[in-house]
Amino acid sequence: MSGTGNSYRVATWIRQIATASGAVTKVIPITNANPLENIKKDDGYLVGLVFPAHGFTVPWLMLKFAFGLPPVKSIDSFCVASRGSLKIGKLHIPGMSGSATFVIALILKLKGYRVQGAMSVNMPSNWFTLHPIQRNSNLQAIITRAKHRVTEFSENIISTRKVWFTTNNLYEFIGGSLLSYVSFLYLLMGRFFLAKLFFANSNCNACEICVKNCPVHAIELRGRKNKRPFWKYNCESCMRCASICPNHAVESGQSWGIILYFAIMLPLTGIITIWLSRNVPLFVEIRKSALGIMTDILPFYAVIFTSYVIFQMLIRIRFINWLFTHTTFTHFGFWGRYKEPKVKLNKLMIPKE
Repeated sequence: MSGTGNSYRVATWIRQIATASGAVTKVIPITNANPLENIKKDDGYLVGLVFPAHGFTVPWLMLKFAFGLPPVKSIDSFCVASRGSLKIGKLHIPGMSGSATFVIALILKLKGYRVQGAMSVNMPSNWFTLHPIQRNSNLQAIITRAKHRVTEFSENIISTRKVWFTTNNLYEFIGGSLLSYVSFLYLLMGRFFLAKLFFANSNCNACEICVKNCPVHAIELRGRKNKRPFWKYNCESCMRCASICPNHAVESGQSWGIILYFAIMLPLTGIITIWLSRNVPLFVEIRKSALGIMTDILPFYAVIFTSYVIFQMLIRIRFINWLFTHTTFTHFGFWGRYKEPKVKLNKLMIPKE
């Protein structure tokens, strides 16, 4: 699974090592994969899952794919998570995949696979919602380091050596344990908030490149005359749409995010929760039970989706679009968009059926 090419690049490095060892190797995007056909249930077969970490855990798309894998008897496997990293001066700041590799390893184990090892690898962060994309020299420095780590891991795995007791995995185990609640809330709530920050500026010409190449089909054009992209609930915030848009029309609105969170979501969610607590006895009982977290999530869902629909209607007004466009850092050239430098766009795009 790859949004802007980091995980795809990692997978190609693994393929190079495997091919050099004499193995017949394929890199298959999970959006095109048919596990029942791709996974051969025989000896000498090695299955690797490579994916980015989102919210210190596994992206929902990869989680669903792993659960959909066929049960087997003793096929070797491994998993690798790419995590967003930064370089400031000479300092390399590692990312954190948290529970990502361990969750996937557990699913593989439960399905009968022999899990040979797991690792997380620092690749350039593509999260342009939070920070500007780094200059090319920093990107290359991070990628060069990553290739060395992936090569070492791949050689061990292909030589049938297990890769578990490493400082890398210890770091992730501790971090994943401490951030497990954050990861849980990300899967249930956070990813929806992040997905609802996207909008199209006036450069959008409704070319549908983002629509056709979204790995989870989370974008659709809405509107009668002036059609614009609409990001649906299943968006994974993989940033592919922003990286492949030829007109740099995809924005991740920081100003909209501030308004959405502080002026809309927090007050309205609180008001809805208070009203339900006073007027719906069943709601009060649920809050006291083990399902109590649902009483916080459901009002959040109602507010976030309703607000985004209204926002998408308002953003069609030229002045409002201009206002949000010019109050978000992602619009300006110094902020940038990220795509793994050596990954061609056609490797990320979904081929027509």
